[in-house]
Amino acid sequence: MLIFLLILNFAISWFNAWACGKAWPETKHVGGWAHFMNWMGAIMSACGFTWCFLILLALLGTVVPYGSDADGASAFVVSPLMLKAVVELGYAVIILPIIGSGFAITIDSWAHFYRRRSFGSGAIAGYNTAAQIYNTYEAVSMLPGVLKDLYGMFVGGDSSDSSSSDSGGLKGFAIFVVIMLVVAALVGGILLTRGIIMATAKNNSVDRNLQFATADGEQAEYLPPGFDGRQRRASRYRRR
Repeated sequence: MLIFLLILNFAISWFNAWACGKAWPETKHVGGWAHFMNWMGAIMSACGFTWCFLILLALLGTVVPYGSDADGASAFVVSPLMLKAVVELGYAVIILPIIGSGFAITIDSWAHFYRRRSFGSGAIAGYNTAAQIYNTYEAVSMLPGVLKDLYGMFVGGDSSDSSSSDSGGLKGFAIFVVIMLVVAALVGGILLTRGIIMATAKNNSVDRNLQFATADGEQAEYLPPGFDGRQRRASRYRRR
């Protein structure tokens, strides 16, 4: 089930980044709300990739050997308590961007539904609303406990993982590994999102590099849709 959810999350994040890249040249040129919403999609995509990378890195660390403990048993780079810290710190890092970008996406989807009044736009608005309510509820329910756990694990106070021998909290190298894993996942998610968007935008720009000939045979640059008629007539024949 975990593998299926990771694959699904990765696929959705990839699609979001691809969709942002398809519209990136146009929204960047037009600016305003359209480009702002494209940024919201990019943030959502980066958070999705970050979560996938975070889980994979943390699980990988639990099987990579790192010396032995005091009893002579094999120790691993990521202990059970460190695994919990990685997941909770990663969640704390990405949940607010997810809620913020999700709120903007939900508002925009309802605006589209109001203008188009189609089944498809209504279904999208409904899905976005349900996802936003779920994410917000989960954050309100879980984030206080997550922050309390992180404080206990990093500062060395009480930890909810009282059954662990490390219940006093993480120390030194363990804290460094936890933070580096989260940073690596975050950087990886951002870079992958940026790479997909830039590659898709470049290919889309080539596909849409249409040229319009003026009456005297000169070429004028193509500008994307999104302007009213008067703006289009004025901009369509602007010389390079």
